[in-house]
Amino acid sequence: MTLLEALVDGIVDIRSHFGRTFMQLLGVMLGAASMIAVFSLVAGGRQRAINFFEEFGGLRKILIFGKPVDVPSPHAVQLANRGLTVADAEAVRAGSKLVEQVDPISGDFLAVRREGAAEKNRDISGVTPAYQAVYSFYPARGRFLAEEDIRSQARVCVLGDTACKQIFGNEDPVGKTLYIDGAGFQVVGVMRRKEFYFGNERHNALEWMNRQVFVPITSLVVRLGGDHYEKARYLNAMVDKAENNAKAVEEIRRILKRRHRGVEDFEVLNRSERLRRQAEQMQIYNITFLACGAISLLVGGIVITNILLASFQERVREVGLRKALGAAWPQILAQFMVESVLLSLLGGVSGVLAGVVLAGWMADLIGQPAVVTAGGVMLSLGLCAGVGIFFGLYPAVKAARLDPVEALRYE
Repeated sequence: MTLLEALVDGIVDIRSHFGRTFMQLLGVMLGAASMIAVFSLVAGGRQRAINFFEEFGGLRKILIFGKPVDVPSPHAVQLANRGLTVADAEAVRAGSKLVEQVDPISGDFLAVRREGAAEKNRDISGVTPAYQAVYSFYPARGRFLAEEDIRSQARVCVLGDTACKQIFGNEDPVGKTLYIDGAGFQVVGVMRRKEFYFGNERHNALEWMNRQVFVPITSLVVRLGGDHYEKARYLNAMVDKAENNAKAVEEIRRILKRRHRGVEDFEVLNRSERLRRQAEQMQIYNITFLACGAISLLVGGIVITNILLASFQERVREVGLRKALGAAWPQILAQFMVESVLLSLLGGVSGVLAGVVLAGWMADLIGQPAVVTAGGVMLSLGLCAGVGIFFGLYPAVKAARLDPVEALRYE
């Protein structure tokens, strides 16, 4: 019997015993479906996190923020440190080979008003022109801050979309004067609206960007009463490529530690590392669901073994006759193995289709996207084929070792 004949024989036997076949398929189908659903939700969650980060800088961005020195009795050098400064940003930009741009950000909560309106306190961010590229945040009208604005400590500002609507309503603010802490600043641009929603939530995760009023960082420090040390809330650094993030983090840490005279009063946050840690924290849930899928596959495999043994008992005389007519043991083995693998693959394909539907339903339920990947599909089908091979081996070997004389006597 050739492999093609074994395949045809297996298909005929499967069609002849639909109820039995369905029981064999069910366990494998449920296992494959649960695996596809898990892989899809995990891939969807990771893609959503990447998309979120891409909305304001991507995985190439490294965040550097100040932190207090946590020691019981700080010494004089520690007490003299001023935290992160604009000069630190310039040092990182000049001293790092992997960092392309550095954006120092300062800020304050100051009174803001337009001509003829009441004052209201708002977030004022002192930034540099690099802010656009670092946050992937660009003007919808007018322009952003320029290098000349930084050098000249210009009294110009750029409004976020929400800040613009709250202050000027439907008017075009470009060219008009905005009073910040009593000082007049000319509005030179309005930013595009930033939006990102997690799942079914109505809250815009990036609304804080739309509420900002941006001024040159030098203007915030000098004109709006900032301290003379030019302190920064935090620094954003853009690495040439995400693969170099870990090296860039060490490079930045060395530069800043040298500038701060050995005091590590700052923290460097690697987004790629943060994403990796989040994935590790989710592993316990992934393993739990995958274990449920594996148990379903195991049950399906046991069912396949039992039903193949029952099928073998029904076909003892047929197997004995084939062996008596010259069929070698590998041909008998192949006959049963092909049927087992075919059943498992049919269950796997059915499970993949069911898993896609299940993943879509769960994605709608929890408000998270599901991404069906080719790798997940191939892994599920491979596991199903492995189940067919492993659990079909015992009935196949038993049939291949059958004594033809005893088989022909079998009633």
